[in-house]
Amino acid sequence: MFDLTTLLGWKADAQAAYHQLQIGKSVVEVWRDGRRLNYTKADVVTLRTYLTELDGWILAAGGDSTLVAPQRKIMRPVF
Repeated sequence: MFDLTTLLGWKADAQAAYHQLQIGKSVVEVWRDGRRLNYTKADVVTLRTYLTELDGWILAAGGDSTLVAPQRKIMRPVF
């Protein structure tokens, strides 16, 4: 498993990428383990899943539960 500092860095990068996609940037690049990952608007769900996975790893690595954001369900408008 990875150390807490590494996991928190990855989470910060993933959160920044998620934010960029949510505000309309078309492609976001994130580095993980020396590999480049590209996310597009279509990958928002995949990126959100990755953030949830990172939260679990942070808790398993002994991270404080206040470092892990509570999960919210995606809201979809109904017309």
